[in-house]
Amino acid sequence: MAEEQRRLLEQLMGKDALISPVTRRREPDITSHRVCKSFLVGTCPHDLFSGTKQDIGKCPLLHLEKHKLEYEYRTKKKSETFPEFEYEHYKTLQKYLKGLDRTISMALKRLEHTPEEKAKIAKLTKELDNLDTKIGLMAQEIGFLIDSKENTKCVFESVKLYDLCKERERLAESARNVAENVGQSSQQKLQVCEVCGAYLSRLDSDRRLADHLIGKIHLAYVQMRADYNDLDKKFGRRLQ
Repeated sequence: MAEEQRRLLEQLMGKDALISPVTRRREPDITSHRVCKSFLVGTCPHDLFSGTKQDIGKCPLLHLEKHKLEYEYRTKKKSETFPEFEYEHYKTLQKYLKGLDRTISMALKRLEHTPEEKAKIAKLTKELDNLDTKIGLMAQEIGFLIDSKENTKCVFESVKLYDLCKERERLAESARNVAENVGQSSQQKLQVCEVCGAYLSRLDSDRRLADHLIGKIHLAYVQMRADYNDLDKKFGRRLQ
């Protein structure tokens, strides 16, 4: 009978209802190192990514709603300040964002042209420059032949000039294809989202790109960067 009453009380009032007031007073206050300061000041990254592919699990620190309510009451109603809480949140955000920015930097480098690819583009560019020089000189020569009324030679040179121009068109098209597709297949024209680090395709529809921008992971990093930038104005100099 007593056990049944205990279960009913726990269901109605929670498990803490049967803990004595003396024991409950031992719970840590908001200044305790066991309390998550990111949870108090803003949003803890563990909560931001909950249920996503980047879920990092439950925060090892305490996330008690009563602590957050107390923090908000003391800062907003009583005008108390807790810069040490804000700084701890700032350092937490910095840890995640610095790691992400390194990942983004590496991803961008992977999409850059390799030295071999750059050499191929430079070779095609040089060939185009040489053809442009030949075409320019031949056009001058044809003009001279016209002035000299050497019609037969003018016709032969004009045919050569036409062939050179066609060759230049082919080479220019080849150079464009190389510059656009080198390092990536035509089906994988990738770019990196510099907010969250996701790979995006330039061939994606506007709807798909919009879906990315309102996705939970992307919005989590948007919020983290906004909070970090605000706090960086206050604490950034500490790290210089």
